[in-house]
Amino acid sequence: MSQEIGQSGMEFAQDLTEVPSVLRYSDILKVGSPLADLQYHTLIPSNGSTFSPQQQIRIPFNVPTDAFCNLKGAYIKMKVNNTTATASGATTPGKIALDPQAGIGAVIDTWRIHSGTGALIEEVQHYNAIYALMSNLTPSQHTQSSLNIQDGASEGALTQQSVCGAGSAGVVDESTRVSILRTESATFTHIPMSGFFQSDRLCPLGFATGTAYVEITLPSASTPFISDNDEASSIAWTISNVELHVPVLRMSSEFNNSFRQLLASGLPINWHSQSFHNVQTNIASGTGGSTTLTMATRKRSVKSVITLFRKSADLTDDNVDSVSARKSLGISEYHYSVGGLRMPSKNIACSTTDKGEVYANLVGCLSNLGNIYSGTGMNRDTFYLAADNGNVADKIAYALDLEAYGHSDVQSGKNLANQGLPLVFEANLGSADSANQAKTADILVDCYLLHDVVYSLDGVSGNISANA
Repeated sequence: MSQEIGQSGMEFAQDLTEVPSVLRYSDILKVGSPLADLQYHTLIPSNGSTFSPQQQIRIPFNVPTDAFCNLKGAYIKMKVNNTTATASGATTPGKIALDPQAGIGAVIDTWRIHSGTGALIEEVQHYNAIYALMSNLTPSQHTQSSLNIQDGASEGALTQQSVCGAGSAGVVDESTRVSILRTESATFTHIPMSGFFQSDRLCPLGFATGTAYVEITLPSASTPFISDNDEASSIAWTISNVELHVPVLRMSSEFNNSFRQLLASGLPINWHSQSFHNVQTNIASGTGGSTTLTMATRKRSVKSVITLFRKSADLTDDNVDSVSARKSLGISEYHYSVGGLRMPSKNIACSTTDKGEVYANLVGCLSNLGNIYSGTGMNRDTFYLAADNGNVADKIAYALDLEAYGHSDVQSGKNLANQGLPLVFEANLGSADSANQAKTADILVDCYLLHDVVYSLDGVSGNISANA
């Protein structure tokens, strides 16, 4: 018996042995198959060259037949032109400044992608507001470098706050914000925060019917930028030189023929990603205390839910960072009801002296952005402020993780597709005017659902569709 145990131990030990990688001289780097030819395509709008506030920009995916697109490596480039009129008596040079959190992402009010047959594949309303929050949730070093260089976000990620009251001449300061002088222009680069773009799979757009296209709706003139408060004329700007840069891969004819045979068999090609769905409602002026907000949604796998509050009048104010000027409403505790189930069973507490729990739930449901221990662009002084009606805004957002199996490759979010009950946000709003902006102003409520989505290329019709 002891001999058998000894032999088993030896075999076990032998099974655990391995030649170190530094001694594997015979290992040869393998060649990728199928062989692919990479090119970079520059796509331009089909409906004009210069765009004004509230207009739409349509960029068709004019890619070669039988081509795959690496949309995760794509980016949008655009020029902002400051066309603000000369203001009589103005003592400042007429600068407009980008939103400190969202940068150039603030000019995208609604993001849509349509298939070649015109079907809506993706839609994110108020894209700029959720993009500003996502920027706040990335490490401050990312904002100080990448977002500052590409998007034009402010470099001081932790301390830079959005303005939500009367501006001052010092607000539009080149030392703290990326700004554009009157009659001048600046070019920015934006990586789309889109489920269709950020999938880990190559997109077979060259095998689809028709020509899919990106549609960007621009906001009102006062939404994405802020101006000096002594300007007598309103903000004015245009967008030009819009380009969508996309890496495009062309495979061999043998692979393309094999891929088309697979499609012709009727078997759909599927790939998974995550996207945001926006549901909006309002809180009337004079609201305080216990408040219930009801929102309808029918997504199949909701990974997390995020609720943002902004003053409605701020969206058209030249002196307010309309995109990122979020309000706390003096909320002391909150919870969600999802499909009739109260989550969590005990309210999430939050206040000027109790900020950790609401922050933990916000960061916890978005840890898919990276390691939560790497930090965010928020700190104790900027996350939840005592004066909700002051001149600077909170960075707070109210959120809850709904995913059963986090960091996994399975769909495990809350299924609201077959629920007859809506999504409900219940909170205790502040009673004082200074702590709760809803006591004196109408509030816009943006509820964003991060959900799983499966994109499909139908082999018979060639249509691309989204199943969420």
